Amino acid sequence: MLGGVQPAAAASSLAGVVDALDTTVAIETPEHIVFHHRVAGPARRFLAYLLDLTICYGAFAVVAVLVIIVTIGTGAIAGAAESAVGAAIGLLLVLLFAIQWVYFVVLEGWLGTTPGKRALGLRVVTTTGRPIGWRAAALRNVMRAADALPLAYTAGLLSVAGLVSMSTTRRFQRLGDLVAGTMVIVPERARAATPLILFPPAQPYELAQLPEDVRLDADERLAIEMFLRRRARLGRARELELANMIAGYLARRFSFRGDDPARTLALLYDRAANAGRSDAPPSSRVPGSWR
Repeated sequence: MLGGVQPAAAASSLAGVVDALDTTVAIETPEHIVFHHRVAGPARRFLAYLLDLTICYGAFAVVAVLVIIVTIGTGAIAGAAESAVGAAIGLLLVLLFAIQWVYFVVLEGWLGTTPGKRALGLRVVTTTGRPIGWRAAALRNVMRAADALPLAYTAGLLSVAGLVSMSTTRRFQRLGDLVAGTMVIVPERARAATPLILFPPAQPYELAQLPEDVRLDADERLAIEMFLRRRARLGRARELELANMIAGYLARRFSFRGDDPARTLALLYDRAANAGRSDAPPSSRVPGSWR
């Protein structure tokens, strides 16, 4: 036990903080490097898909007009109108097939994105954060038909089953993503994180109560830092709700509790991060219980 709290309970509280902050997922590579990705929601993905369909069917319309012109000319010159029409219909059907399947499979398997997804800043990756291969790209797109159930075929615009699946999974995965083991993320541009500065500075009465040795493990620091960087965008009620998930546990552990749980987290983080303190041993929490 740590400060009268079971480690498992503390880990559960920490997990709740990270899950509640946003739709970010943490993925650890075989090299033990952790990457954080923000998963794309249904609205953003729908707009990207709509843009891709606009591109596809716009190109189809242009080709169809050209094919019709060529067909009319061929029939008039060669006197084989019926044969020319049959060939034109066959060509357009092949093009429609390519629009529905080849376009998405090839671009996602090759680049991990499509023009529509790129315009909305989206990329398809595996649930382990790796680029998807051809097999995964094919699986996730073949399942578009299942995503549209129970309605009739609607070019993916009314994917009821897919929407239900996305609404009930943490990574917003539709059926195709679940089968292929993929997810759609919003890659963040690499940027240097601005240092967190405690404001207002610690007051004398707060410094008098703060313990000299505040040690936080890497997961605890990450949870608190995520909260502190986002608290300005949270309402006061939400800020207190999230802060209370971890502040009580840390207050008991360090025998320090301020009047405001958010301020308590800021003070403890500042003391641990900016006073040259080392991380707590990872054994202070249940391994693998919070990602």
